[in-house]
Amino acid sequence: MILGAGISGLMAAHDLRRHGFQVTVLDKGNRAGGRLATRPFEGAIFDYGAQYFTVRHERFASYQRAWETKGIIRLWDRDRYIGQAGMNSIATHLCQGLDLRCGTKVRQIFESAGVWNLETDFDEVLHADAVISTCPVPQTLAMLDRKLPELEAITYDRCLALMAILSEAPDLPEPGYKQIDDGGPVTWIADNRRKGISPSSHNLTIHASAQFSLNHWERNAEDIAPMLLNGYQATAWKLHRWKYAKPTVQHNTSFYEVDSKKPLLLAGDAFGGARVEGAALSGLFAAERLRELLS
Repeated sequence: MILGAGISGLMAAHDLRRHGFQVTVLDKGNRAGGRLATRPFEGAIFDYGAQYFTVRHERFASYQRAWETKGIIRLWDRDRYIGQAGMNSIATHLCQGLDLRCGTKVRQIFESAGVWNLETDFDEVLHADAVISTCPVPQTLAMLDRKLPELEAITYDRCLALMAILSEAPDLPEPGYKQIDDGGPVTWIADNRRKGISPSSHNLTIHASAQFSLNHWERNAEDIAPMLLNGYQATAWKLHRWKYAKPTVQHNTSFYEVDSKKPLLLAGDAFGGARVEGAALSGLFAAERLRELLS
């Protein structure tokens, strides 16, 4: 059983299934992908989570080359890759053939009768011989029937993400994005039209800084939007709140193995690194370790 259908969980599931294991993936969201998030809004398409990925590790590069050959991804700028139809294209590809159950929230994970038991919000209890949890670490710790004090120090930055449709083309440098590190409220602006995923309108994804997001987290969206637009004239907009956007305190291993009778591993960007590649590799390394334990 794998908890979380972000890049880490999907890569783990893909690896295990390729090696002949039966895998079920559970995710509390309505769609797989986690922060590989693409959505329509008012006729436009937005990448509103991870904006791109880079490749440094050869093991991940083998996936990048295969995805590029299949037309799943393409190069955007220099070493930055994006999904052909948005970042969620990668998740959609990895989901093919998986037993994926979205909209399923796990309340509790406990070990009993020689198996892991996962109690869901539907008051059902699912059973598994092994579990990989790729949920944000605080969520996993809240579900577990035991304390893992060595993981309690892991923390995350938040991010407020604004999706805005504009009345005219925004003034952004080529190839249509701006990264800002001036300590202000905004750290990232991207034009989804020039990115090539939303041809029908001018629209921006705007990411707030971690400090701004923390300071304004509880405020109404109507108060936040004008501060992030900062002069851009929007005809429509929508705000998304990423509570676990980026790990700020990480663990020093690529995954974490719980001391238990049946295998339970934790993986994700808090172990592999804050980038898409780090999360993906964490899932792969956790799957590799699980294969060793089960064989």
